[in-house]
Amino acid sequence: MNKPLFLSSLIKNPRGTSYEGKDNDEQVILLVRQSLVSVIGWLITGAILFIIPIFLMPFLSVVEINDEKIFNGMFIFAFTLFWYLALFGYVFQSFIHWYFEVLLITNKKIIDIDRGATNISETTLDNVQDVTSKMASVIGQVLNVGSIHIQTAAEREEFEFHLVDNPSIVRDAISDMVAKKGNRKHGL
Repeated sequence: MNKPLFLSSLIKNPRGTSYEGKDNDEQVILLVRQSLVSVIGWLITGAILFIIPIFLMPFLSVVEINDEKIFNGMFIFAFTLFWYLALFGYVFQSFIHWYFEVLLITNKKIIDIDRGATNISETTLDNVQDVTSKMASVIGQVLNVGSIHIQTAAEREEFEFHLVDNPSIVRDAISDMVAKKGNRKHGL
């Protein structure tokens, strides 16, 4: 079963993808997003926080001191509503950070967009000196998830992107683009 394209962590030649400052003759070759493995933590947290009121509210509705209920129905309703609104905000913010934190590889540049476009770094392919992929753990090797490290000669010396699906494919694509840009041979 194929997952929807918007949930993919590695998209080749993504249609309709752009960024501010993109040249007219520039094409986005690869869009890299963190693996879906990286969302497991906040999804589990969200699920746990979702079920807590189901068990907590009946308990709060029967708590009494001196034969008087401490929490009335309106308080429990308002608390439950606030809880789920806060939970929605947490899950939505986590999704937005995951979805919009991307690494774009174009035919001219590498663009690292962090934290919902609040931190954007880019370098030209001419500045790329070394591209390394790493899978630090056994779990990473089993799931084929790792990191990409790009050494540059630019002001920002290193671009790092963690929890990437198929890091060797990303590394190879960047190396091929750098070699093509510099008219060098790669992979022979």
